Amino acid sequence: MQPIYVSQVGSTYRNKLNSMMDHVWDGFYSGQLRLSRFPTVINVNQQVWDLTYTGTPAKKQTFKLFHEDPTKGVTIRIAYPSAMSVSVLKDDRVVEYNRWDDTLQSYGPIKQTKCGENRYIGVKNILEFYITGGCMIKIQPRNAIQTLVRMEWTLEDFYAKGGTTTFVDRLAGSLGIHASTIKVVSVY
Repeated sequence: MQPIYVSQVGSTYRNKLNSMMDHVWDGFYSGQLRLSRFPTVINVNQQVWDLTYTGTPAKKQTFKLFHEDPTKGVTIRIAYPSAMSVSVLKDDRVVEYNRWDDTLQSYGPIKQTKCGENRYIGVKNILEFYITGGCMIKIQPRNAIQTLVRMEWTLEDFYAKGGTTTFVDRLAGSLGIHASTIKVVSVY
């Protein structure tokens, strides 16, 4: 069994995960004859755990918290090295991100109300989700890119030149996608 690394930074705890050895090598990579497993121990009395990997996080992952009390849970945070966006599934159904919070300019924080509650912090590329005892969560890539765009001119000038409609049309044209696939959350 691989060692489990646990450290504390403020009120956040960290686990560094390493997959079990595959024992078959194909040059630089393992032979990938079986799915990688990342067993770890988590204290559910701590509110937030940052999971980091010794390698790149897998695109598709499954999490299950083994605990006899289904009301006990923990928030898991995973930082991704790329700008990919992910979906969280519970019972093979997508659980939507928390509602957008205009004051935070981000999806609302995890309140730990139900298993599968989640948010993706774009630009920082951090997924947060809440998992409870006995609950199974799947993570898979989502066909979307989330970004934060900062442009500087006055609001009067922005809206005088077509506002969000013109912005969406120009962005869609430059990306080569349909304007209906772009959502402007706020302008401030």
